[in-house]
Amino acid sequence: MQSRRDMLQASVGLVGVAALGSASPASATPGPVNATSSGLNGPASPLQKQLREDMETYAAFGSKLSGSPGDLAAARWIGERLGAAGFDVNQVDFPIPVFEPGVSELRFGSKHVPVAAQPVVITTPPAGLTAPAVLVRDAFEARAVTGKIAIVVLPYGRHAAIFTGDAKLMLDQVIPHKPAAIVIVTTGPTGNIIALNTRLKPIAEVPIALMAPRDLPAVVEAVAAQRPLTLVLTGKSATGNSCNILARRLAGPKWLAFSTPRSGWGLCVGERAPGTAAFLELCRWAAIRYPDHSLFAINAGGHELDFAGAHHSLSEGPPPAQTQVWTHLGAGLATRDAYEVLGRNRQLLSTADPQRVLMSSHSLMADATSAFRGLAGYEQPIEVVGGAGELSSIIDRGYANAFAGLGIHRWCHVADDTIDKVDAALLEPVVEAHRAVIESVVGRAVRS
Repeated sequence: MQSRRDMLQASVGLVGVAALGSASPASATPGPVNATSSGLNGPASPLQKQLREDMETYAAFGSKLSGSPGDLAAARWIGERLGAAGFDVNQVDFPIPVFEPGVSELRFGSKHVPVAAQPVVITTPPAGLTAPAVLVRDAFEARAVTGKIAIVVLPYGRHAAIFTGDAKLMLDQVIPHKPAAIVIVTTGPTGNIIALNTRLKPIAEVPIALMAPRDLPAVVEAVAAQRPLTLVLTGKSATGNSCNILARRLAGPKWLAFSTPRSGWGLCVGERAPGTAAFLELCRWAAIRYPDHSLFAINAGGHELDFAGAHHSLSEGPPPAQTQVWTHLGAGLATRDAYEVLGRNRQLLSTADPQRVLMSSHSLMADATSAFRGLAGYEQPIEVVGGAGELSSIIDRGYANAFAGLGIHRWCHVADDTIDKVDAALLEPVVEAHRAVIESVVGRAVRS
């Protein structure tokens, strides 16, 4: 008989594939232990059980693409949970660009390679855009793209946004030479298409698509043979709505603030479920632990669209001078690591993926270093990096004491970012470390 977990994984996986416009097969194999059901080192604690239940609930909403039914259903659930914890809750809607895809493929000869339209989408004519193509792997090759379809091959990496990192570096070389269209090959750990966070307007005046690296060999052969390619991106653009959940618990003059994004590309379970579960737990805990503090919480939509939700509602936050600490729960807070060697590629492990980082304002660096000691990837906090999540925007608004954990796990922005990529036993110590930072800051303020 299938367990609830098995049914969750099977059903939401199909939704995620459709949401990303990619018929991607599952790219992970289960590890030797089902650590998510009983904890890594014995029976699950009550906290582990709650975290697991919340991550599974989040996963079951399906795609959390901004403005999708899953995104809005998750928002309602989160609002209900915050209300049950004693917060006054408001839903704030805001507009976002949305796109209903039609045909998304790259054609040459008899081959039809699936691609994904990069938002904000510029479509092709219904029959597609046909032109010679050129491979672009460096600045020299970028000079040859004028009037052609530029096949931009990103170096291997855990790519996340079109406006940062390798994608930005490559496109800054390509776009000035006026290609007819751009196809970005998102070379990464899974071989699948990696969706890229975007601005609220197109970054170029030509159609842009994303392609899986596993499809590159056939395209290289066509380019080498000087066969023209046809890019087809059809569909319907419109203005939709996502929402933020804003919650307050008014008490004394001192404030604690909490925030986390909710939306993402498709299922985004490893990317978003740990942060969502941790956010709910920390808000519940703070309401009990600090009855004399006022509390503020924001759960934001529109994350993949230039952090649109956070930018829309950060002005609703508490007075910075009275906010003792702002805790932000970012992407990939605690996900499972995986093998990449000896033929066991992507076999899931019961240890945490260390490709994560703790960013902190200078004032909290010692607290964060102490609290997160021994947690892989978090044990050496760094200063805040602009554009890497919402934390820099929070600090720019005057919140001097703020910190955030975030990571880019192997399946981040990939269709099969499913429930098997997370483990409550890995999330529990991360939640406890967040609590420890808050306890330290509040305790120091009491003593001073």
